[in-house]
Amino acid sequence: MNIFTLARKQKSEPRRTRREKREDTRFDWPLSLWRDTNRRFHFPSPHVDLDADVLIVGAGFSGLWTAVLLKRSDPSLNVVVVDAKQPGFGASGRNGGWCSALVPVEPEQIERKHSRDAAVALQQRMFRVVDEIGSFINENSIDCDWEKGGSLTVATNTAHSERLKADVERLRNYGFGPDDLDWIDGTQLAGRIKVSGALGATYTPHCAAVHPYRLLDGLVQCALDMDVRIFGDTRVHKIADGYVEARGENGLVFATARNVVVATEAYTSRLRGHRRDVVPLYSYVVATDPLPASVWAEIGWGDRETFADGRNMVTYAQRTGDGRIVFGGRGAPYRFAGDIHSSHDTSRSVHDGIVETLHELFPATVGVRISHRWGGPLAVPRDWHPSVVRDPRNGSIRMGGYVGDGVAFSYLAAQVVTALVTGADDPVLALPILGHRSRRWEPEPLRWIGINTGLLATRIADRLEARSGRRSRVLTAFMRLF
Repeated sequence: MNIFTLARKQKSEPRRTRREKREDTRFDWPLSLWRDTNRRFHFPSPHVDLDADVLIVGAGFSGLWTAVLLKRSDPSLNVVVVDAKQPGFGASGRNGGWCSALVPVEPEQIERKHSRDAAVALQQRMFRVVDEIGSFINENSIDCDWEKGGSLTVATNTAHSERLKADVERLRNYGFGPDDLDWIDGTQLAGRIKVSGALGATYTPHCAAVHPYRLLDGLVQCALDMDVRIFGDTRVHKIADGYVEARGENGLVFATARNVVVATEAYTSRLRGHRRDVVPLYSYVVATDPLPASVWAEIGWGDRETFADGRNMVTYAQRTGDGRIVFGGRGAPYRFAGDIHSSHDTSRSVHDGIVETLHELFPATVGVRISHRWGGPLAVPRDWHPSVVRDPRNGSIRMGGYVGDGVAFSYLAAQVVTALVTGADDPVLALPILGHRSRRWEPEPLRWIGINTGLLATRIADRLEARSGRRSRVLTAFMRLF
């Protein structure tokens, strides 16, 4: 019997606060396409206190990749994963199904903070990560509709073209060639996919379309096969040096561990002491019914490239393995104090706007039924820089801040955590995500005002660019304030 178990037996469970009771009713499963079309694991909360070499808080991509890579590196490790809900409840089960090599922070920023070599090394590693994930999927026979068709970002006005060509030039300046990112003209693009009003596009081969929930379930099965213990419905409310306090279905649970890994992404903002580390911004997605062959003949899209367009407000799409279009976008208002609630998972106005954009770009989809609408929060650090850091307050390792690019970036972060925990001499430890500390977000109401003003500036810039064809200075002027 360890000291924490003894302490538990010597005192009654503390009374739950109103806030704790309210938090338990805030989160329900989103009605996403991914959840409707995959098998589902369900893990109970623990009946006894836990003891582990590594305790991972969060059973999304970050937590499960970390568990699997740790066990693959050292099978003797006792690894435990706990989640406030169930695996895949957060962004891992709600995204648009991109496994991309995108780095959310621009290379110039990395160069200023670290070095030019660091910026290049990070992007090179992300290019490799996509293939490493594909190899893992093949080796473990995970059926997740994986298709590495690359990614297209399409220009529908000259402002888009200028911005996208500048992206190509930026990578050229860092030593990357046309095999990594290139511009294709409208004629070449039409041979791949027919987009209304398209002038051209950038293309990169470093991206795959995937059914994210099936990939995550494959990781769950791999973890179980490696004797990783997984517990659901276990909400962590205190992290200290070497132990964690959580509340499960069976009451208060203590867990002792040599290493605690916090992989809670947007929900990090709900942890005591971390409310300003990231802001949870909502992204929304729709899915169509499977499209008839006649519609696909009109659109093309035979290689299942992931798709975006060149506007400032992020859009993303994929052709699914069963012949649907999944189309998403950002732009939902930031909720005061970073509020996260299941009632925010859908928004009629935002979803209707996404459908309108889908019809605008692909007129053949007009009249096609929208089968699913969902959304969820993603974690945005103040400088958009993902990181793996050791918390000086409690010794835990925190990972995340992927700004929506976490399907692949979580794998890299898990490699860094694995090297840290096992003491391996791995080149990933030299990458600029390790030890990076983003400055905290401003207190409210400054954060609410600033973020929503930025979203408004982004929408205005896109409208002006669509009308004039010239790059708008509205967003540039706003960003200079920060």
